[in-house]
Amino acid sequence: MQKTVQPSNKCKRNHVGLEDRISQFPDEILVSILSFLTFEEAVRTSVLSHRWKHLWPFFSGSLDFDDPDTMWDIADEKKQLKVERNNFVKRVNRILKLHQGSNIDRFRVCFEFNRYSKHRIDGWIDFAMSKRVKRLELDFTPTWVCKSQMRYTFPHERFTKLESSVGVSCIESLMSLTLMNVRVTGKLLEHLLSNCPLLERLHVSDSDDLVTLKVCGSSLRLKYLHIIRCLEFKSIEIFSPNLESLGLVGRETEMHVNHAPCLLDVCLGGSKPVNSAICPLSSYLSQLQSLILHICIYPNEKLEFLKFQPLTNLRHLKWRVTASDGESLVYLISMVEAAPFLQKFTLELLWSKPLIEREFRKVMKYPNEHLKEVEIMGFVGRAIDMELTVYLLESAIKLEKIVINPRSPALVGTPWEFEMTEKNEGAIECANQLKKNLPQGAELLIL
Repeated sequence: MQKTVQPSNKCKRNHVGLEDRISQFPDEILVSILSFLTFEEAVRTSVLSHRWKHLWPFFSGSLDFDDPDTMWDIADEKKQLKVERNNFVKRVNRILKLHQGSNIDRFRVCFEFNRYSKHRIDGWIDFAMSKRVKRLELDFTPTWVCKSQMRYTFPHERFTKLESSVGVSCIESLMSLTLMNVRVTGKLLEHLLSNCPLLERLHVSDSDDLVTLKVCGSSLRLKYLHIIRCLEFKSIEIFSPNLESLGLVGRETEMHVNHAPCLLDVCLGGSKPVNSAICPLSSYLSQLQSLILHICIYPNEKLEFLKFQPLTNLRHLKWRVTASDGESLVYLISMVEAAPFLQKFTLELLWSKPLIEREFRKVMKYPNEHLKEVEIMGFVGRAIDMELTVYLLESAIKLEKIVINPRSPALVGTPWEFEMTEKNEGAIECANQLKKNLPQGAELLIL
C-alpha cells in the first residue's frame, strides 16, 4: 500500500494565501472573470463557496440556448417536437428569470420555432435588449421544410415605436444581428442600420419578407453583410465604407455596389451565370482575398471558356457546384488561372446521376507556384471532378496537401454523414489513383 503524502505546512499556507487573495477581489472583477466562461461553466462555479453561489446570476457573457442532439432526434423521429420545444422553453425561461445582471454580451437561441411561439420569443428579445446585448442570434431552422407564412416574424413595432419596451437607447449597443428562418423586412433592417451605430455584422437567411435593402451611410461601421436564400430578395444598394465581407446567395438579385473600398471576402450564388453574378463587383475583384461561388450548371447548358480579370490578391477560391456528371467544370479553370497568388482551392460538389457518360476532357496545365492546398468535398471520382482535380495536381507544382472527402457537403456535420460509406468506396478507389499525379512532396489525404 502506498503511503499518503501529506502537504507540507508551507504548501498549506500558500494554498490558503491564494484563496485569501481571490476572495479579496470585488464582485465586479469576479463577475468579469465569469464572463470569459461558458454559461454552463459559470453556473458550476456556484459550488466553490457561498459567495460564488450568488455571483453567477450576474453573468455577463454569452447566453447560448442550443440543443442540436435533440433536434437531430426530432428529425429522425426519435423524439416529438412539441414535447421537446416545451422543455426547451421552460429551460430558457428558468434561466432568464434567475439572471440579475445589467448586461450580456451574446444572446443566442437555436431551436425550431414558428409564429405560434411569437409571444415567448418577443419576450426573450425584450429581455436581451433590456440587457443591452451586443450580439443577438435567432436560428429557427426547421427539421423539415417550413412554409414561409409559418415562420416567426421579427417584432418590427418593438424597434420602431418610441413608446415600445425596446427603445432606441436599448439597441445602441447592438454589434451583431443574425436572423435565420425569421421573417424580417428591409425597412426594419434599414432602421436598425440607422439606429445601431456599433452594428458591424448582419446576417439574414431564409426570410421571404426581405425584398429590397439599402445599406448606405458614410458613418456605417458594418463589416459583414450576408443575405442568404431570401427567395423574394430582388435588389440591394451598398455604400458602406467599412464593409469587408459580402454574401448574396439566392435567386437573381440586382446589385449596386457604389462604395466598398475595404471589401475583401465575397460569397455569391444564384440563377445568374458566373460572369454576370460577379460583374457588379468588377471594380473590387482585384482586391478580394477570398471568393466563394455557388454555381448551378443545368443539363445541356451551353458553356464557353470564361474570361476573368486578374484576381491578384485572391488567396482562397471556393466553388460550391450543383451539377450532373455529364457537365464539366473545365470552363471555369480560367478563374483559377486569373489568381496567380492563390494558396487554397476548395470544391464542394453536389451532383446527380448523368443520363449519358462522357469522356474526360484534358486541359493544358498552367503552372501555379503558390497553390499549396486543394480540398475536394463530395468527390465522386467521375469526369466532373477527376478532370479538374488532375488539372490542379499537374498545375500546382508546389502543392503541399490535397484532401479528398467523398461525403456529400449537404450531409457533413449531420448524423447521416457516414451512412453512404459503401457507395463511397468507388470514389475512394478513384482518389487513390490520383497518387500518380501528385507533385513531389505533396500529401494525399482521403477522409
